[in-house]
Amino acid sequence: MAVVSHVKKILAVSMLCSGLTACATGYSQSQSARFEIHAASLTESPDWQKANLLDDPGTTVYVAPEVLLDNSDVALANAKKDLGGQVLIIIQMTPAGTIRLGSASRVLLRQRMAVMINGEVLTAPVVSAPLSGNRFAITGFKSFEEAQQVAEGIAPKR
Repeated sequence: MAVVSHVKKILAVSMLCSGLTACATGYSQSQSARFEIHAASLTESPDWQKANLLDDPGTTVYVAPEVLLDNSDVALANAKKDLGGQVLIIIQMTPAGTIRLGSASRVLLRQRMAVMINGEVLTAPVVSAPLSGNRFAITGFKSFEEAQQVAEGIAPKR
């Protein structure tokens, strides 16, 4: 199923679930992965960072400097396989992160939201509905082991 149809389906039930192409390789369990969500646009904006979309090669996106959510908003991150065998990371937000995700989705309604790991834009779906859920999924990893390493790096050490 295409990334866009994944996003539309999950956003309809107030969850952000987007197919991502994982960029992370070689993480050790002790390394952290910088997880961030930013506003994004396909149109150039002053002071916004130009980046390539990893889930849509050849597409350029511009990312706002303000971080809307980050690792501190993550309660849990776990690597899993879905029923079809697809490797993914389920990210569960903290209560404060859930509120921030909901606020960001209302501000960015019908605009793009960039999901980034270690400074790379994995995906930038259009927010089609306000989000009220506290979980979303990242898919597209090369292996379950890679997803585990990234998940361990996303979840803050508490």
